[in-house]
Amino acid sequence: MPSRKPFIVTNRIPLTIPVSVIGLLVAVFSASDTHSQSKWVFEQYNYIRQPEASAFVPMVHFQTKNNWYGELRYNYEDAQTLSVFGGKTLNGGNSLKWSFTPMAGYSTGKFTGVSAGINNEAEWKDFYFSAQSQYSMATKKDIANFFFNWSEAGYAFSDFFYSGIAMQYTRQQQKGYLEPGIVNGLCFRNFSLPFYVFNPLKGDCYFVLGLNYEYNLKKKPK
Repeated sequence: MPSRKPFIVTNRIPLTIPVSVIGLLVAVFSASDTHSQSKWVFEQYNYIRQPEASAFVPMVHFQTKNNWYGELRYNYEDAQTLSVFGGKTLNGGNSLKWSFTPMAGYSTGKFTGVSAGINNEAEWKDFYFSAQSQYSMATKKDIANFFFNWSEAGYAFSDFFYSGIAMQYTRQQQKGYLEPGIVNGLCFRNFSLPFYVFNPLKGDCYFVLGLNYEYNLKKKPK
């Protein structure tokens, strides 16, 4: 299944729409289930959109055994923009597993500003759902604030293959942009390879190819 949600499909934003991040985190740092080990997740997404040049979006995020969460991303909110986020994950459930991570961040570069966001994930049997939302406020007068949401739902046909639908929505300067898409992914051990097609029935169709890796930090024996 996708990684970083917390499965991992983490966030990809069309670079032609400056989706910026962050504002203030109104975090809910309440008690949540803790993990027995910390983990690192490394993600790399390649946006392929003709006739424009391809764009690479690298991301790294870390979660402690107490569910504190940090993230570093580049080219995500906009080209040549570096962003850092922090928050805490709350999770629970048995047959229906869920988690959400409220977080705040700061971006610098072509887009400079602050953002508030939340990641939501749920799994039931072989079905999964994830949604990532953020509201970003620019600190430069010539750049508009915006709201962005990336949602995804799918089914794992096996331990090695999953498929589903995806949707991106951006609202900026009183205008909304909706981009539907489909996703297929391959998984092998700690690696996942998602492939997205957005606006498949329109002339502005484009592709996103990802390569993700998750590394768990095991506790040292006492």
